Amino acid sequence: MTFEILRKEPIKFYKQNGICFFEPFHAADKYKRPLNVEWRLKPESSAIIAKSTYIDDVSIYDMALSRSKDEFKGISIVANPKHKEIGEVLNLASLITFKENLFSNYKVFALRDSVQFYAKYGFNLLSSNINEVIHNLNFLSKAKEGKFADMKDSAGFFIKQIENKNGEERLMYISHGNNLVSDYIRELARDGKKIDGDDLYNHTHMQFSTLDTIRNRDYLNALLDKHEINYKI
Repeated sequence: MTFEILRKEPIKFYKQNGICFFEPFHAADKYKRPLNVEWRLKPESSAIIAKSTYIDDVSIYDMALSRSKDEFKGISIVANPKHKEIGEVLNLASLITFKENLFSNYKVFALRDSVQFYAKYGFNLLSSNINEVIHNLNFLSKAKEGKFADMKDSAGFFIKQIENKNGEERLMYISHGNNLVSDYIRELARDGKKIDGDDLYNHTHMQFSTLDTIRNRDYLNALLDKHEINYKI
């Protein structure tokens, strides 16, 4: 017998302090077990909460949002239990909020072990530290997979330009270098290949922009569908 899975109701929104928040909705974890997802609003900071309906665990994504400061910032994600893709659901919920509010940028400070997590969804490294950028480009230049040959060549080119240029021209190549390393880490993540966080220079700032919403739309929409979230980026 074939059972038809009914689609979830479309997500509804409300406004508070000039910011649009989603009303509580249902999602599914990696194993299709139900989660209740909602915002918990506080004066200083706010958090997205994911509650499992089958065990007594709560996962939390603390965030800082301010319309007056044009601030949309992820602070920390704690997913319980781990390895159930609940962190992914929390991050998707934050991206839904970002999309609805039309903020210009979504910033996080990522520990080395979480850089690949954020890169997977479209976040890009945001570093002005020359040593950090060159270190990460050198990491890319050691890629063994043949499909990254062009990226490796570009990494070598950017290293030389960053070392030999100054001023605005150097800043341009630093930006290109950050994006190139982000693309590399992102492709590995989406292929299910993990990097060793120790290969990266340090903890770092990362950013997701309005343009990244467009660039990653198909991938993010596939994840939303996977987690039975009735929303399109």
